[in-house]
Amino acid sequence: MDVVGLVALCYHKVGTEAAEGRRLNIHPDRLDCHIRHFKRRGYRFIRGSEAVHWFDEKAVCFTFDDGFASTLENGAPIFERNEVPMTVYIVSEKVGRTSDWAGETPRPLAGWSSLAELQDMGHEIGNHSASHPRFAELQVPEQVEQIVRCRDAMIEQGLRSESFCYPYGSLAPESPGAVAKSGYKVGMALGKRLPKPTDSFLAIPRIVVAYGDGLPLLLYKLHVKPLLKRYP
Repeated sequence: MDVVGLVALCYHKVGTEAAEGRRLNIHPDRLDCHIRHFKRRGYRFIRGSEAVHWFDEKAVCFTFDDGFASTLENGAPIFERNEVPMTVYIVSEKVGRTSDWAGETPRPLAGWSSLAELQDMGHEIGNHSASHPRFAELQVPEQVEQIVRCRDAMIEQGLRSESFCYPYGSLAPESPGAVAKSGYKVGMALGKRLPKPTDSFLAIPRIVVAYGDGLPLLLYKLHVKPLLKRYP
């Protein structure tokens, strides 16, 4: 079964369980299996900033939040081998440091030079805020400041910064307006469903992919679970 329209997927780290644990992680072999499935089904692979163009045909967008070093080290070669793009959303004030914002065991984040190399390979580096706060807890001026600080830092480092992603998937009703005010046409959020044509491009729902999501479970999330929700 195919989805006509956009499939937006959210990943984080890429590595073995021994190296990266299970939380926010996907095994490289499992990621490769996911990519090859969509290639076999004839999906067009798009970058986050291209999402505004692909609601009328089947397309898939692989996004990775936070800019983990393991994403670039273990994930990028898989996309290169399959000759398809990925989009990595980074936290500008944490680049080259660690993911110390959520209380979990911090993991290394990629540095600016590695991110620039990834962009040069044809992949997209996107805006994930300056310090990774929950936007639902911020006033609009603070949201804009977070987005603009990250955008300006990225541009200074030679990164194009063409789409935005909400930290934690957290947003308030006013947040899409803050994203637009900051100069973006695409904002990636989270959701347990596929995007609909009626969704705002400034709050596109993505399905989170977990460590245990082999291809059968991923397909369940995409095709079966949405149908079950229609019935009480």
